[in-house]
Amino acid sequence: MADPRVRELAKRADEWFLRRQALAAARAQVPRRDQLAGRAFNQVRLLREITRQVGETAEEPPCGHRAAVLLGLYRELVYWALVAGERGEPGSNSDLAGLWRQVPRDRLLAAAGSEENLEAVHGVLEMSPTASLDTTDEDVDRVRAFADALHDQLAAPRRRVARVVAQRWLRLVGVAASVVTIVLVIRSLAAGPNLVKRENMHVSSRLPSCSVDPGCVDLLFHTDMENGPWVEFDLGAPKPIHVVEVRNRPDCCEERAVPLIVEISMDKVHWKEVARQDKEFSRWKAKFPRTIARHVRLRVPKMTFFGFASVAIR
Repeated sequence: MADPRVRELAKRADEWFLRRQALAAARAQVPRRDQLAGRAFNQVRLLREITRQVGETAEEPPCGHRAAVLLGLYRELVYWALVAGERGEPGSNSDLAGLWRQVPRDRLLAAAGSEENLEAVHGVLEMSPTASLDTTDEDVDRVRAFADALHDQLAAPRRRVARVVAQRWLRLVGVAASVVTIVLVIRSLAAGPNLVKRENMHVSSRLPSCSVDPGCVDLLFHTDMENGPWVEFDLGAPKPIHVVEVRNRPDCCEERAVPLIVEISMDKVHWKEVARQDKEFSRWKAKFPRTIARHVRLRVPKMTFFGFASVAIR
């Protein structure tokens, strides 16, 4: 049986990564869509969109008082917002006035911001249809701000769920990225350092126009057209090597580097072939038995241009 401390540590790690308990607690605060509170919140969202469209339309409305129409919509919105916040049946309080008395005053005050503003909002909401014809834009703005605050109260648990879900994914992605980085570092360390140094590179020729050719300027090297072009790397001293990795020119002309011969030497006089590639490639990793060499040469035995994006010798 696992040590209790190990189990507790695993439990904490599971919670930190997957946020199961935090997500369950956050979701418990969000009413289901089939519950009255959930359906009421959907009405709130719908009415907010309708009021936005009515309030922002640039078209000239028919004769009538737009502010009174908006007030009617906001009155309906406030009603459903209060229903959604109570999570229960309105019961006998099926109108806004009765529901207003039922809702805890702290919730109303939090949405209004002050006692004075709450009383002002209440007064506007209690206007009769006839009195609403004298509604001012200031009255509508006051009720709109109150309705928006009620909506924010209702949306807070949903935002909390979204934050916890985002935390879960960010942590999982972060851990995955860390694992990938560690694996790449381990592979790099296992492969050994790249022994290629640009200053110790020699080529059989250089393409004069390479400095102004967009496809050539970023390459490690590029020769002119010639028979049997090559590139040599001086490792500085005899060193054990067993891998040569090359990345071909990425924009075109992969066939120019085929066939490709990899040769090694101690004195630049006697060369030994250790690898050969006879098929076109974008990347090629040549492996051969570990051997000691001072010089490495890549050669193409034909009339061609020759250039690579990168070369690694390990």
